[in-house]
Amino acid sequence: IQDLVEDNKLSVAWEDNAYKAIIKWIKYDLTKRQGYLANLMRHVRLTFVRTDFLRDHILTESMLTSDPQCSQFLIEALRYQLTPLSQRSSFWSQTTNVPTNRNATFHVLFAGGTHIKTGTEPRMCKVYDITNNKMSPISDMLDCRFGNSVISLNGTVYSVGGYCGNELRTAEYYDRINKKWTYIKPMNTDRCNFGICACDNLIYAIGGHCCSSVESYNPATNKWYTCPNTPFPFSWCCRAAVINHSIYSMCMGSCARFDSREGGWYNLIEMPGRLRAARFEFMSYESSLFSIAQDCSRLDIRANRWEAISSMLSKRFDYSAAIIADDIYVFGGASKADEDGEYINSVERYNIHNNQWTAVDSVEVKVRRGELQ
Repeated sequence: IQDLVEDNKLSVAWEDNAYKAIIKWIKYDLTKRQGYLANLMRHVRLTFVRTDFLRDHILTESMLTSDPQCSQFLIEALRYQLTPLSQRSSFWSQTTNVPTNRNATFHVLFAGGTHIKTGTEPRMCKVYDITNNKMSPISDMLDCRFGNSVISLNGTVYSVGGYCGNELRTAEYYDRINKKWTYIKPMNTDRCNFGICACDNLIYAIGGHCCSSVESYNPATNKWYTCPNTPFPFSWCCRAAVINHSIYSMCMGSCARFDSREGGWYNLIEMPGRLRAARFEFMSYESSLFSIAQDCSRLDIRANRWEAISSMLSKRFDYSAAIIADDIYVFGGASKADEDGEYINSVERYNIHNNQWTAVDSVEVKVRRGELQ
């Protein structure tokens, strides 16, 4: 295990996972393995674990706090994380043994939405660096949009459809080399508040406001192709997610699966009435689908059964959500569903494994009904 955790090229998503692996290995046979603790912990980049994980889990582990060497590792990690971001580059100036940051880099793109007070639809876009808690602007979209959908396919981000005076069928992608947005072929159908996903190198646009049609986009041909309609009509908001080769679409508690290889839709069990919501976000993780709403829930597709999960810490409307590594993040939104609401800047993270929400950051987005990827 030492050869594994000391490798600078180890891909861990978050350094938290290297720590978890060591603690789990030691506790499996505590009597025989506790003597290896300090030597193994020196290879964990504790300075780069997530702050809340350091606070809630590592600093409360008695094996570490009672060990003199491990206590020094904890002190260094605390000193680093209490150092302002602008000064962290000089933190290692007194040593030649600078640890490698093995955390993956995760970025979230915010595109479209409306201002709460004015109701206007901005074209501006921002990118949030989750790893470094930093927000940066990028080029404006070509069209103003809210209720649009954003998706990434093979490293390219697309912003599709939405509303600006009327429902839109236009679509565009962000050219990372030239740092600008470029139009692609418009959809065959105007869509707003629709589901979008990437599956088998195609982009699928599903349903939307009073719409049950489906179409797929092939970047290689720059064309949209008609697919079979969903088995039920959509009256308001539709969302979509992918597990393996299957696309799952949901609206107001009705859920169906589309097999991209067979080309057919299949109904799944409906969500219990008490969990249904007109506006929600929808995502997949392993064999589960998650509906993030005022009352959050999970569908186990193997058992075909819905169950309630913990609710978000803040009551918010018109927010955006994304799954990043093993967690679900919720951004922005408003405190009320109308113009009297205030922006919510807190970022919440849902730990899928322990069913717990945590406030992890504050991001000033100042739009709602936008999309992110």
